Amino acid sequence: MTATQSVTTRGYRRVVAASGLANLGDGIRQVALPLLAAGITHDAVLVGGLTACAYVPWMLFGLPIGALVDRGRPELYLFGAAIARTVLFAVLAVSLVLGVRELLLLYVVTFLLGIGEAAYDNASQSMIPRVVPVESLERANGALVSVERLGQDLIGPAVGGVIFAVAAPLPFSLTAFAMFAGLILVLRLRTPAQVAEKPATPGVVLKEAVAGTRWLWRSRQVRLVIVTGACLTFVTQMWEPLLVLLVGTSAAGFGAILAVGAIGGIVGAVVTPRLTRRWGQRSAQIMALGVVAVSNLVLAMWPTPVLAAVTLSVVSFGFAVWNVLSTSMRQRVVPTAVLGRVNAASRTLSMTAGPLGALAGGGIGAGFGLTAPLWLSGAVLVVVAVFFASRAAD
Repeated sequence: MTATQSVTTRGYRRVVAASGLANLGDGIRQVALPLLAAGITHDAVLVGGLTACAYVPWMLFGLPIGALVDRGRPELYLFGAAIARTVLFAVLAVSLVLGVRELLLLYVVTFLLGIGEAAYDNASQSMIPRVVPVESLERANGALVSVERLGQDLIGPAVGGVIFAVAAPLPFSLTAFAMFAGLILVLRLRTPAQVAEKPATPGVVLKEAVAGTRWLWRSRQVRLVIVTGACLTFVTQMWEPLLVLLVGTSAAGFGAILAVGAIGGIVGAVVTPRLTRRWGQRSAQIMALGVVAVSNLVLAMWPTPVLAAVTLSVVSFGFAVWNVLSTSMRQRVVPTAVLGRVNAASRTLSMTAGPLGALAGGGIGAGFGLTAPLWLSGAVLVVVAVFFASRAAD
């Protein structure tokens, strides 16, 4: 390991464990907050807006946060984000115990949690190349994606729904505890600090954020992977939010479909290092795009609940493979001095592509039928996969 990778493997395991706890909390929150909002108002716009509110901090602050992470030690942002999110969830739990149920409070908390999530996710990705050898990046990122899918998509939503039915403050109390436990795990981590030439004034941070984005755009390899990943997110979100309408199953059946999908993502993250060793990065990425495209077209032809579960699992598998490989590539290729900003640009682009894809898919589905977004998604991904194969280098 190099000097910048001086933290032990034990430190890497602590980062993964802390990320698992944070994502468990995020999974609980994703179910509990909309349920709480629905108990306050039946206005669909206001309830849906709560989810949209979580995306706004990434769009506003993602790049500046990346610039700040590049200027210092990522673990400090892990600490700060974990403390802030612990306090926010504790405040929400206490307010519910006291009988305070205000939609404005939920919006404020959701917005601030989004800022904390942006800082935490950026810092954890920037930490990985500092705590593991270069040859182990796929394994390390595979572990991160695995615990993310396990906590955020599988265990968290199930637990959140059950305990919210028992008492509304419980999911937020449990989430605050999970965030605090994650903070304890990373509290003793230390990595070498970057030396900043200028103080972190707003103007300097903004210039550094722009400089990081320019670096990304000049790197053909990194730009290709990030833009392709944003396309993958856009076309997938065209149909995923409509899945519940497409298959017409019960609430329990739809929950089972989502659970099967999450399992596919966990499997994809686990097997990615093996796929990379056997096929290489480029071939594995092309495979990920290809299986998602084919599964979309299959579901468009036969939109049944069983095939919906299989499709969602395959799509989650492909996404996990793509995310592990693209993150590992960035950590391997991008200089440490700009890694936080490149990570932020990648995540900001995908966070913007997601809701835009959902809006586009809703319009297409309303105008041409619920299978139309699936047909279009599959066709576009075939083109994207061919283009990526012609431009990417192993």
